[in-house]
Amino acid sequence: MTAAGPAVRAELVLLGGLVRTGYEPEGSASEAPPQAVAVSGQRIVAVGSRAEAAAWDTRDAELVELGDATITAGFVDGHVHPLSGAESRHRALLLHDCTSVEEVAERLAAFAAERGPEEWIRGFGLSFDLFVGGELTNAPFAEAFGGRPGYLLLFDGHAIIASPRALELAGIDGPRDFGNNASIEVDAAGRPTGYLVESDAEMLVTELYPRMPFEERVAAVRNKLAEFAASGYTSLHQLNMEPGDLDVLRAIEAAGELPVRVRVSPIWRATDPWEQTFRSLVELQGVGGRRWQVEGVKFMLDGSIDNGSAWLFDADTAGGGLQPYWVPSETFTRALHALAERGVPTATHAIGDRAVEFVLDAVAAIPAHAPRVTHRIEHLETIPDRLLPRFAELGVPASVQPIHAFAQRPDGQDMWTTLLGRGTERAAHGWRIADLDAAGALVVLGSDWPVEEFDGRRVFAANVTRRRHGSDRPAVDPHQALSPARTLVAMTRNAWTSIDRPGDGAVVPGAIADLAVFRDDPLTSEPERFAETEVLLTVVGGRVSHRSGGDTASGGRPA
Repeated sequence: MTAAGPAVRAELVLLGGLVRTGYEPEGSASEAPPQAVAVSGQRIVAVGSRAEAAAWDTRDAELVELGDATITAGFVDGHVHPLSGAESRHRALLLHDCTSVEEVAERLAAFAAERGPEEWIRGFGLSFDLFVGGELTNAPFAEAFGGRPGYLLLFDGHAIIASPRALELAGIDGPRDFGNNASIEVDAAGRPTGYLVESDAEMLVTELYPRMPFEERVAAVRNKLAEFAASGYTSLHQLNMEPGDLDVLRAIEAAGELPVRVRVSPIWRATDPWEQTFRSLVELQGVGGRRWQVEGVKFMLDGSIDNGSAWLFDADTAGGGLQPYWVPSETFTRALHALAERGVPTATHAIGDRAVEFVLDAVAAIPAHAPRVTHRIEHLETIPDRLLPRFAELGVPASVQPIHAFAQRPDGQDMWTTLLGRGTERAAHGWRIADLDAAGALVVLGSDWPVEEFDGRRVFAANVTRRRHGSDRPAVDPHQALSPARTLVAMTRNAWTSIDRPGDGAVVPGAIADLAVFRDDPLTSEPERFAETEVLLTVVGGRVSHRSGGDTASGGRPA
């Protein structure tokens, strides 16, 4: 696969056991897979055998001997929130593994006891499943908060349980009409229960929390991005933008390089002023640095199934799910079309079946004169058969997070299944990754961190096994698993294609030199083993971003 023409002159050469180009035929093995990659500038200039590499001009190159390790394109997280997550999860109470309301209250009380009387308390990852058959209120936790302001974020990020003191500081004393599916839940007497659904309601409390000092935030983000690089990622699609995010990225680049690329797509919320938001989002496009850029816009068309705010064809078992976040929904179509006509790509959060269809219809109706840019759908947790072929027909990528499927329990007693209806067709149609891939859709995988764990190796393994790494639970809908080869494509070149860069995300001459080196081969090793394999090296734009403390060796730049 060495590029034709003049002799290959390299600045970086990786020598491994084999190279997975991202174009491996399904179910077959190459008799003589390549073993070496040459990089010049930010591009791959040659891929070949070790014998071919011996003929490359490496006089000014860094030679990295990797033994029998496997070289692949770097992983891309297609849906993640690294900057806001690095701040919000810093020194916070994590509740993902709690199995009862009582355990949550105990942990909360112990955590709060170490804080001052007016210090904010924040907990994350609270499972909806703890409240199946009951009510979501702050009553079980009021004493544990100890009179302090604070909130517990439900695991999906679409609802919080606020403490009595936080409600008081926010001036929340009754219900409000947000004009969409956000709500302040109240009891029979009209008193707030502390359960706030969707961002318009949540932010009344969460925006009162004092921000982390800027320098601490810069350090937290830099460290988190380095963790992403250490698990095989070279690029992240950040589907939100908080105040100060761009300043943080600028500050990191002023002191060095970002460990990974960050593509930032700001959110256009339903309640944002239309003309002002449209102008500002268009003006932001292309703003960036060496390894980050503002590109695209994210929409939230609906909420989540677990809190009843996903937009469904038929009501959920609690009577919810019949309203989108954008009301009237035609304003969403207007916004998407306006951006499309300016050549701005979009990514729309659409979890419920009705929301997914509405986005597909909106994309289908984009005016013919609009520039051809890609419009993705994010999450699509439940969709009927008839929608599957429309993704390929319309060129709409399906951005899915395989680990989210583990919200389902084997006994069906989870909130997601309970609200969709146990035994129903729509509950059986969750996270249809294999079906979408088979229907010709461009499938892109992500983690949605900090909602779920981010490690690229575990996301990869979860998509192959449909089981959480280390869990003894059975696989969730194993027929929706993808092969290792298809999973590698979904975590590399599909993600680049979904942002209109179809030539990147593969290990071929001319592609961007974003590479990952794994101790084990992702295509042939057991998924459980690959989930823990060592990441020896990551390369971003032709420069080493992460180097393991293992036995990788650099030959330096020989004279």
